[in-house]
Amino acid sequence: MKIPENYLPVMPYLILDKAASFLEFAKKVFGATEQLIVPGEDDRGIMHGEIKIHNAVIMFANSNENWKQKTSGMFIYVENVDTVYMTALEMGAKSLQQPNQQSYAYAAGFEDPFGNQWWINQGE
Repeated sequence: MKIPENYLPVMPYLILDKAASFLEFAKKVFGATEQLIVPGEDDRGIMHGEIKIHNAVIMFANSNENWKQKTSGMFIYVENVDTVYMTALEMGAKSLQQPNQQSYAYAAGFEDPFGNQWWINQGE
């Protein structure tokens, strides 16, 4: 099996009502970088987008009449749970779990303004 460079065997693909706003949220909260942004036609916004958070790739696109919004839940390691959690809340996210020590890691959870749930964990 040959996987193209810059991709992984499994990548989430989010269909979002506000893809451009999601892109800005991901940049601010996670330090995401753009890998590929294909503009849509007729006010679609983003036809296909790809961001990287560390080595992970998340693909996304604007919803339309044929492709309705499909969100996801993601488990992600971050450098600083407190900083990411507070930045997410400042950007309009809703708390699902305040930062606290769990048996597996220092962790928290939030739902972004686009309906995705993020379970953030601080590696040791």
